[in-house]
Amino acid sequence: MSSQPQTTREHIMSEALRLFGVQGFAATSVAQIEKAAGLSGGSGALYRHFRSKDELLVTAVEWRLADRGDWARFLEPGFSMAPLLAEAGPDRVDQLTALCRIGLDRLEHDRDVNRILLRDNTVPAELLDVFRRVEYDVVMGVVTRALAELAGPERAPQDWHDTAAVLVGAIAHFWLISDAFGGTHPAGLDADRYLRSAAELMLARLD
Repeated sequence: MSSQPQTTREHIMSEALRLFGVQGFAATSVAQIEKAAGLSGGSGALYRHFRSKDELLVTAVEWRLADRGDWARFLEPGFSMAPLLAEAGPDRVDQLTALCRIGLDRLEHDRDVNRILLRDNTVPAELLDVFRRVEYDVVMGVVTRALAELAGPERAPQDWHDTAAVLVGAIAHFWLISDAFGGTHPAGLDADRYLRSAAELMLARLD
C-alpha cells in the first residue's frame, strides 16, 4: 500500500481485511475490528465510517484492489509485456515462467483479499462482482495480451482468452492450496518448479 500515513478509515479497512483473512468474515466481530484499529472495542466507533460490516468489507476490498502496485504500468495505454518478459531471456519457457511469477506476485500482494474470496463462503454476493470487475477482468486482460504477444504476429489475432483463463486458474490454485497448507504445496513443489511446469504446458498451446 501507499507509504503515506493511513487515515482512520484506511486503518479500519486494513485491519478488517487482515482479520477477515485470518478468521473469516462471519467470525470477525465489529468490536474486534475496532480494537485492532485502535478504537474502543464495542463502542460502535466503526459506524462513524461505515454503515455496516458488509459495507466495510466491500469498500475495503475495492480499496485494496485499487492499489495496483507494480501492475499499474501494465495498465498504461500502449504498454507491451513482450520487452518486460524478454528480460527473462530468449527462451519462451523462461518468458512464460516470468509471466506466471507476475501473476503469483499479484496474489501475494492481495493475500487477505484472496483468502476472503477463495476460502470464505460467508461473504456478500456484491463482493464477487467487485472482485470480478476490479481484479479478475483486469488480470485476465493483462495475461491475454501477454500470451498474444508471446505467440507472435502470425497467431496474435487468435482469441487467447480461454488459454489465459487456464493459466490464471493454475496459478490461483497453486497459491490457494499452498496457503491452505501453511505456505507449502502438499505435492512438495516450490513456486519455481510449479510455475515452470505451467509455462511448459502453456508453450505447447502457443506452438
